[in-house]
Amino acid sequence: MNYIYCHIHLGFIFLMTFLLINTHECRSQSLEINFLDTVRVMTYKIKGKTATGKRTYKIKVPFLAVSRDLLSKYPLYSTIELFDCRWAGKYKVLDIMGKNHVSTVDIFYKGKKKNIVKCLCKSSTTE
Repeated sequence: MNYIYCHIHLGFIFLMTFLLINTHECRSQSLEINFLDTVRVMTYKIKGKTATGKRTYKIKVPFLAVSRDLLSKYPLYSTIELFDCRWAGKYKVLDIMGKNHVSTVDIFYKGKKKNIVKCLCKSSTTE
């Protein structure tokens, strides 16, 4: 009988050691999770200055304005990526939208004004 308890005890110690090693490895790995937001996408083409002080027609990179509720997640000068819509791509956040917009981005576009579409949006780590 003592022999059975000895095996159970050694098995329990082995199992606990195995679990501790694996959880330590999981904690030591950095885990990057990017949650996607669903945003409304609008277009604008105003000659003027953005919130960053740059003139809209002098900016060479694709850029957009974000609504004020998204500003904490996507601050000025950050890069965001849009998915699953006609405006898919990477954009620089260089402007802020008016107070009445919620969960909306406004892409600077020199062509004709386009319809409002929904896109998936996430913060982009590469410039």
